[in-house]
Amino acid sequence: MLLSSRTSGVDGSSEGGRINTERLPITLALFATALVDELKARGHQGKVSVRPDLRDGIPVLVASFADDPPAFVPRLWHGRRVIVEKQPPPAPPPGG
Repeated sequence: MLLSSRTSGVDGSSEGGRINTERLPITLALFATALVDELKARGHQGKVSVRPDLRDGIPVLVASFADDPPAFVPRLWHGRRVIVEKQPPPAPPPGG
């Protein structure tokens, strides 16, 4: 995910308060981990993975479930949209 936005390095106020998003993918990965932990804490037993993604130029979190998603999947998580997807079935073993 290519995201980068640097401020002047002074205080950012001269640029209208723009934030430095150079580390946004790392921050989204941390948010993804926290979302998985929250889903597990609320009782989801199935396999879930959450990853950062870029959709229409907007950073989002994509939650993929092997089974049906739980009732609690927030639409926003720390200000980022959460997209729910079904995981594709596992590939058959080779030669099987």
